[in-house]
Amino acid sequence: MRVAYRPVMCLTFAVVLSGVAGCSDGSSGAGGKAPPDAGPKAKPETSAKAFDPPLKFGKGVKLAHDEDVKTWGFAPLGLKAYVRTDKGLDAYDTRSGRKLWSSALDRKNRYTGTVGRSEVDWGIPPVFVQQGERTQVLFAFTDSTKGSGTNVDRADVYLRAVDADSGKVSWTTQMPAPTGMTISDMEPTVVGAENGTAVVAAFAYPDNSADSDSAVTYAVDLSTHEVTWKQQGFAAAAVDSGTVVGTQVPDQATFGQLGAWRAEEGDLALTGRAIADGTVRWKDEGRLSLEVEHVGGGLFTTESALHDIRTGEAVADVHGAYLSCDYDQQSVAVCVNDKTVLGVDTGSRKVLWTISEDDPSRKMPTIQAAWHGAVYAHAGPDYVVLDAKTGKDRKTFSGPHLFLVNEYTGMDLDMVAYPATG
Repeated sequence: MRVAYRPVMCLTFAVVLSGVAGCSDGSSGAGGKAPPDAGPKAKPETSAKAFDPPLKFGKGVKLAHDEDVKTWGFAPLGLKAYVRTDKGLDAYDTRSGRKLWSSALDRKNRYTGTVGRSEVDWGIPPVFVQQGERTQVLFAFTDSTKGSGTNVDRADVYLRAVDADSGKVSWTTQMPAPTGMTISDMEPTVVGAENGTAVVAAFAYPDNSADSDSAVTYAVDLSTHEVTWKQQGFAAAAVDSGTVVGTQVPDQATFGQLGAWRAEEGDLALTGRAIADGTVRWKDEGRLSLEVEHVGGGLFTTESALHDIRTGEAVADVHGAYLSCDYDQQSVAVCVNDKTVLGVDTGSRKVLWTISEDDPSRKMPTIQAAWHGAVYAHAGPDYVVLDAKTGKDRKTFSGPHLFLVNEYTGMDLDMVAYPATG
């Protein structure tokens, strides 16, 4: 989780890909670069100039969201920001801050879920996918049914696609009921989407504290809207390079506040499955605790190591306490542990540069965000842009403390949008 060098914030599921949080980069191999026309697309903007990457930012504009609506996560795309809430999904203009549309759930007992939300993990954003000429925004929700007589309470999981331009619901599909799970409290999330498939995970927390927490993962074909595979006891956490990685959960396990699975018997298994059919590609068993976060460029992290998602193997020389990484959506992952900042080439998996707290010639920066060859950081009183490939200072800039960046906008954790000006 983002503990040592990151403020309280969003996404483990807080993934920023192709300038977007929470969507797949479409990468299929080394280099971490998306093929042409892969991933969601923002329509060309005529009202603002794009900077790739931006090095200066103007005065911030607060998104005018309702204070009584709970916010679960957000992501920018083009000049818009999309916010997942307890009521559904909202879209905002990042230049004016005004709400463009709201796509709310139409029943009081429908619930969008907060899986991954904790004191150090701000929330889970919506996921973007491209279908033909339209960009769809995906999110998951449950619809609860109160039991009567001998029937127990139940919660069904749904995946919904909303048109990014209009806010109209494009389609909704229901997941098959989990096998052998009596559910009164379930949390759904869209983990990611790639190769025409969305991956949805649901975590169940029984009312009876003696019962184990559990999980189920679904893969949904985005063309037919049908579930192509379901895996009971598998808690998906990242989608990349044709692989779904997560935790294979035993019968007795708990999901903690900090986003980690724990099992006293040490029988958790870090597992990679093919997104096409759910078959196991690799497995690492015998773990007492396991926390998985998506990075991008074919990489993910566990508690103290960076891994190749296609093989599960740890990347050499990138490890340490409180490890977290940001992907620049092109070719570099910037990783931070308790003592060092490292730039990692996502193609070769080699460390390109380091800044250590033991280096007397440089201040160890606090990493905020990375995008298209730029790393946005805070070093003492200064805000600085580093070169992602060399780690050298590129430019100092006047705050804000950025969290997400694209070619038009930088955003902070309070959903204030700062226009790119240079």
